[in-house]
Amino acid sequence: MLTDREEETMNGKFGIRYIAERVLTPIRLIMLSFAAVILIGTAFLMIPASTTSPGSLSFVDALFTATSATCVTGLVVQNLNTDFTTFGQVVILFLVQIGGLGFMTISSSVYLLIRHKVSLRKRLSMTEELSHEGMDDLKRLTFDIMKMTAAVELSGALLLSLAFSRYYEPGTAVWYGIFHSVMAFCNAGFDITSAEGTSYSMFSSDPFVLIVTMILIVLGGIGFMVVSDVVRTRRWRRLKLHTKIVIPMTAALILIGAVGIFAAEYDNPETMGGMSLGDKIVNAFFQSVTSRTAGFSSFSQAGMTNFSQSLTIVLMFIGVCPGSTGGGIKATTLFVLLVTVYASLRHKKEVIIDMHSIGKETISKAATVFTLAIVVAAVSVMALNIACGDEFSTDQLLFEQVSAYATVGLSLDVTPNLNTAAKLIITLNMYMGRIGSFGFFMAFVSGSRLPSKIKYPEAGIVL
Repeated sequence: MLTDREEETMNGKFGIRYIAERVLTPIRLIMLSFAAVILIGTAFLMIPASTTSPGSLSFVDALFTATSATCVTGLVVQNLNTDFTTFGQVVILFLVQIGGLGFMTISSSVYLLIRHKVSLRKRLSMTEELSHEGMDDLKRLTFDIMKMTAAVELSGALLLSLAFSRYYEPGTAVWYGIFHSVMAFCNAGFDITSAEGTSYSMFSSDPFVLIVTMILIVLGGIGFMVVSDVVRTRRWRRLKLHTKIVIPMTAALILIGAVGIFAAEYDNPETMGGMSLGDKIVNAFFQSVTSRTAGFSSFSQAGMTNFSQSLTIVLMFIGVCPGSTGGGIKATTLFVLLVTVYASLRHKKEVIIDMHSIGKETISKAATVFTLAIVVAAVSVMALNIACGDEFSTDQLLFEQVSAYATVGLSLDVTPNLNTAAKLIITLNMYMGRIGSFGFFMAFVSGSRLPSKIKYPEAGIVL
């Protein structure tokens, strides 16, 4: 018979409290939240009212579409314009909005608005999801996210509605403006303007549509913390180090991508060959921006040169920035790896940036994120080759896999033709990419975060 103390200990170790505190860690709570939204979205998409041909959407296709929307990817297996009703498009819109802002952020914002106290566990989940260091000013950050989202998406919807009014009836133009404003800001490449599934190709000579969309994509991709820091500080010297890294890295990646694509596609008749010089410049920048994680395309991705496709894969793999609506390994991860390599080549024991030392934990996390992304890509492409290697080349499958894992949405017209096994592989990649490889795999590894008191001798491994 257990004593009162022993019974209390057993209840604490194996009871509900133990499960809540030990099993439902913040990252696992985020994973379960996204999974729940995906399953609910799948159920809604399978309702006959969601598709133009009731019953035409299989469970796997509905799951794929719901995952693509919730994970703000944009890959599709059916045409949103012709195969989905307005109700189905609205479901996808809500899934993208929830996935872009993050389920935990939205729920916590509701709690704040009705003046309920946000629990410590929910705050920890938000810091994981937003890549926010610590819980200071989390309440202010949440309000900033909601206000910025509303302001940017409404402004984008107004501008795009005006632009689309030149092509469509007023009611259609307004709906398309709202839909694509949310898609652009949330960095999801879903498109309902084209019955042929050619995304923004019909607007390749409309710089206004492309530029407005690019601005929305960049604002959603640099991260909520950066925008909030810039708006509140307004002086470069007072900006946080994170902001000082994100802005130059974003500008550099966009410029490098645009120059490379402009040079490679300048005379390509299948992409930009027939455009004017001004349109070529705008489309080159648009491709560079959208490749980072948005997924819109103003010309055929399959028609690009091998160089441009390779460059697009690299840009997709890098992705955008932490705490944003996009994916990829993140520009800050690339920055940390580059400065670490540079310091190592100079035999520096510390990595110093703007009078700040980059800690070993940050460097280790950056290396882990990069390594996991490479491993996931290798394993996934091999699995895709087993599933449908006879129908598509490895290069095509790699493009689709990186697009899914980095939650981009660009495609070489391969995804709609994948078999069931390949669709499930891509679906898993989208889910892992939205959660983040570091968090996804960490959720399956249990262990204490407390530092070990045992010190072991360094291993003399030859590199």
